[in-house]
Amino acid sequence: MKISQAGLDLVKSFEGLYLDAYPDPGTGGEPITIGYGHTGGIKLGQKITKADAEQLLAMDMERFEAAVHKYIDVDLTQNEFDALVSFTFNVGAGALEASTLRKRLNAGEPKAKVFKEELPRWNKGGNGVMPGLVRRRAAEVELATAQATTQVTAQVSFLEKAATHYVAEPHQTAAYRWLEASLGKDTLEEFKARYRGFQPPVEHPPILAKFPLDVPYFGQYDSRGSMAERMCYSSSMAMAIEYLDPEAIDGDDDDYLRIVLKYGDTVSSEAQVAAARSLGVPCRFRMDGSQELLEQLLDDGIPVPIGILHHGHVSKPAGGGHWICLIGHDDTHFMVHDPAGELDLVNGGYPKRGGEYGKNQRYSKKNLMKRWLIANDHDGWLVLFD
Repeated sequence: MKISQAGLDLVKSFEGLYLDAYPDPGTGGEPITIGYGHTGGIKLGQKITKADAEQLLAMDMERFEAAVHKYIDVDLTQNEFDALVSFTFNVGAGALEASTLRKRLNAGEPKAKVFKEELPRWNKGGNGVMPGLVRRRAAEVELATAQATTQVTAQVSFLEKAATHYVAEPHQTAAYRWLEASLGKDTLEEFKARYRGFQPPVEHPPILAKFPLDVPYFGQYDSRGSMAERMCYSSSMAMAIEYLDPEAIDGDDDDYLRIVLKYGDTVSSEAQVAAARSLGVPCRFRMDGSQELLEQLLDDGIPVPIGILHHGHVSKPAGGGHWICLIGHDDTHFMVHDPAGELDLVNGGYPKRGGEYGKNQRYSKKNLMKRWLIANDHDGWLVLFD
């Protein structure tokens, strides 16, 4: 049995594609990761192509498919198998082997019940519960407990063998007619639908986040120090962190800035990520953001700091870069805490600057994306909180 495309899509959606090697979010170091979550023999500074990433993922899937086959004895549907491969890829084959999840499944307990009770327990990193793992486990539970499309056994079933050997011999035809007459109407219709390739729709849970998110606002120009002009990144990060973990920062964005400066300059993404992790708030800096990713994160209730170009006309934005914090969205606008003030999205610059002018702003998606997605539709800079 192999992981299906649906399973691969789930793995890719949570791992993300990184063509530059990066340190583990939970440890800040090993294991060094690249591509779609590939580890092993990777060093910081290493770069690969998208084709390389796909090849590495295929190799990884073979290894973790084999682990699921090795440790799970009961029959699995394709959905269940996919969910277990995703889970094992994330936590490791050793964790699957030692897990209560495995023990309960192999003991014959109802599989849906086991998935719903056991998978969500694996939601912690080195600093406690991680929102990204909570979302991943929920997606794996949803996949595993969705209506099965294929029932898989250790050996090919008799009916599969019979179908491959069918040549319309009288006794074969009679046997199939007897079997069809023995089936109930509902079962027969279900078989017809599955045989013809019908895939039952997967129902996704409704969006729970209410916008704007109740994120505190920190303006950069009320700084108690001399770095107000360069504090947009720290102020945006402090807003998001304060919302995600109100106990993490003992104070406001100035207090957070002092932590950042221990790791580097306030404009350094490496320093920002290191500072957040030191407070127990795992995150990653990414340069492959898309509008769809921003909307999904916000729908999951996670504020998103993004780096934009805030000078020049929107048709040709320029500038050294500016950071703002997204706190919601609707069909046409993003809801924003802008630490500098109210941005003139069309012409650039800040006619209203300082104070709380930047609090709860509504920036049109059309124009904001032109200042965030510069070369293509997936090159936006953001910090993603796990």
